[in-house]
Amino acid sequence: MDDMVELRCKYCGAPLDRKDIESDSPYITCPSCGTTQQRLDARKYMEQMMGQIQSWIAKTIPGGFAMGSVDNVDPVARHSIYVNSVKPRVDVEINEYRFALNSVIASPLIVLPFSKGEPVRSDHTSTQAFEFQARLKSVEPMAVDDESRKSIVTGEGIANAYAMILNNSKLLTETGSPGRFAIMSKNFLESADAMAKCEGYEPLASRLRALSDVCAASDMVLNGDALGCSAKAEEGLSELEAAKRELLSNPRLAVTLRAVDMEISQTRTLKNVVDMVNNGTSKDPLKTLTLINGVASAEYPDNPQWNRLLTSEARDFELYGYVNDVVAAKNGGTIPICQGGGDSLMPFWDVDLQYSFTTGSFLSKKSVVVKEDLMVPAVFTVFERALSDPRSGLTDIFAAAPESSILNRLKGEEHSISGSAGIGRLADSASEGSPGSRTVFIPLCTRTEASRLVEMYLTQCSQTHSKLKLSKPSVKGLVYVPCDTAGGSFALPDAFGGLEPLILRAANPDKLLKLRGNTCQTTEATGRGTR
Repeated sequence: MDDMVELRCKYCGAPLDRKDIESDSPYITCPSCGTTQQRLDARKYMEQMMGQIQSWIAKTIPGGFAMGSVDNVDPVARHSIYVNSVKPRVDVEINEYRFALNSVIASPLIVLPFSKGEPVRSDHTSTQAFEFQARLKSVEPMAVDDESRKSIVTGEGIANAYAMILNNSKLLTETGSPGRFAIMSKNFLESADAMAKCEGYEPLASRLRALSDVCAASDMVLNGDALGCSAKAEEGLSELEAAKRELLSNPRLAVTLRAVDMEISQTRTLKNVVDMVNNGTSKDPLKTLTLINGVASAEYPDNPQWNRLLTSEARDFELYGYVNDVVAAKNGGTIPICQGGGDSLMPFWDVDLQYSFTTGSFLSKKSVVVKEDLMVPAVFTVFERALSDPRSGLTDIFAAAPESSILNRLKGEEHSISGSAGIGRLADSASEGSPGSRTVFIPLCTRTEASRLVEMYLTQCSQTHSKLKLSKPSVKGLVYVPCDTAGGSFALPDAFGGLEPLILRAANPDKLLKLRGNTCQTTEATGRGTR
């Protein structure tokens, strides 16, 4: 076959660009999967595919019918051959590919530019889908009536879009490929054009066109164009929301609503992150994105009680906001820092706790209300011990209960069954300040998760303190506590008075996500990949 007609990628089966076909280079790069191959290999694959199509036609159409002479065959005869020989075979396969496409598009089809995705599960390869499209194209001249032509065109559109989406699915895993989002944007746009020709798939075409814009936005930010990214992401977000409204009135595609919601969330996150950079003091979006990449890929232990919270898409934006606060503080802004000296700043959640207990006996029996302070290191979520044993993940105030005599307990003169040392004074000393040259550890838990840990801790304590009556903790806010990390361990201020969270006593500072100077440090504690 003449190169000027068409060549196909030997890796995915996609048609190659005409400009590459016309080039004198011995190598050609596929525009759909991004793979570079020798021109000779692309030609051999094309010849092989054409041979398979001719063999398929020979088996499908009896009597040695030659497709090259189809224009000379009477339309009535062509219609008869199509209805009796071609239609029964292609209709089955078109429905098979229709079902496969519907299954694939029920999953989110994009990732954020700093994330790695998982390929969708499919029953076909992109090569099989492109080859099926080519088979349909070969018998298209046999479809002479409107219904037959519409069926073939729909089948071609489904196969083409399906193949492009499968190629994009593979690109989700290739974080080292600098141009993957540009390729994905092109594939989504071509998929949208293909689906626009298929009756009933208009909302999917709108969704794919929106995803093309979102991928273009991701490509922009990776190339340093934060302003362009924001505008393009806004455009994609608006189109995705419009596509969702279309889906609500389309029963065939209603199963994709959850996936579209997740794509809307991802796009909104991308725009918000870039806007934080555009409106903040940091002029380098990639610095913020590098830290956010560390947050997005943080490895959390597998724990049934925590998995739902730690895999929630909603938590990401809250964590990204803390990243922006740290980056902004390193570029002239401020964060709430407690008094004290040290080479590093560790984020803690400052928690107010009010509980009551019963003391005394008989006529002297009474209930005592106590207010205490707890501090929760905002990195506890990466420690399995904290998730399974809440006592180890915070300042265990009930392990430091003040001693009281038996007589005081009988008289009802106990004032507390806990002890918080100087935690309250330390937390109250926090004021806005610059971290300067100090290393700042990045928060990896949300306010909700801190509250959940304290609630679990109180439940745990109630099993050993029968007099304890639980109350809901109040998480006041995030503060940064100065500490020393020399020697590969954490040395917290004396104000903790022996209440240092156990997880920090054994933690290695080098294995936590941090910003040292203006350089992001991602370490072994980060590497979970897409959730």
